[in-house]
Amino acid sequence: AKVEDLLGVKDVAPKLYSYYFLILEDLHFNSLLDIGCGSGDFLRSLAMQYPQRNLMGIDRSQVMVESAQAKGVNAVNVELDSIEEQFDIATATFDMVNYLNQDELLDFFETLAQVILKGGYFIFDINSEYGLSELAVGSFIEDDGDRFIAIESFYEDGIYDSEFTLFEKCDSLYKKSIGNIKQYLHNESFFNQLDGWKLKKRLPIKLYDMQDYDKEIYILERV
Repeated sequence: AKVEDLLGVKDVAPKLYSYYFLILEDLHFNSLLDIGCGSGDFLRSLAMQYPQRNLMGIDRSQVMVESAQAKGVNAVNVELDSIEEQFDIATATFDMVNYLNQDELLDFFETLAQVILKGGYFIFDINSEYGLSELAVGSFIEDDGDRFIAIESFYEDGIYDSEFTLFEKCDSLYKKSIGNIKQYLHNESFFNQLDGWKLKKRLPIKLYDMQDYDKEIYILERV
């Protein structure tokens, strides 16, 4: 939440969102839940195209939820299993699904099945093996004057491991934070075998115009 703007995510967001908008054009829906909505940019863009739809976002970060709410987005700081309402469609942008291992994903889809109406859809993107093992590994340093972040990333046996150190300027001093993030490689066969879901489409895409596709967008139907 503190460094999202330093990582270049917003630079490629319009390109990623455009794929979602094209998919949604072909689907009939009155309600949509964005899981891991972050600062609400996707929902805000969506609301401009679908002003009469019931759009809602959830995120584990209160900071992100407050940022989304400040943009007029209907966002709440709750877990998925706290949602009592049902939706036609759920989305999860920017590889939210990669942060869950297979056991966690099975629990996630079981919970999501209670939230999505039968005949509805879950649309999400994940990082491809190329995206995790080639594009994202190595060292990354960014400094905007008030914040300095250094990231070291590794990939082995289907697990992407990212260690980061953040320095934030506080008056004449700097506050240091250290963290670790893991992402897990998932493939088409896993999504094909999910109970209560049917894989409708897999769409490989390139966000960064590299030699191979770095993401895949999946469309799963609730059956």
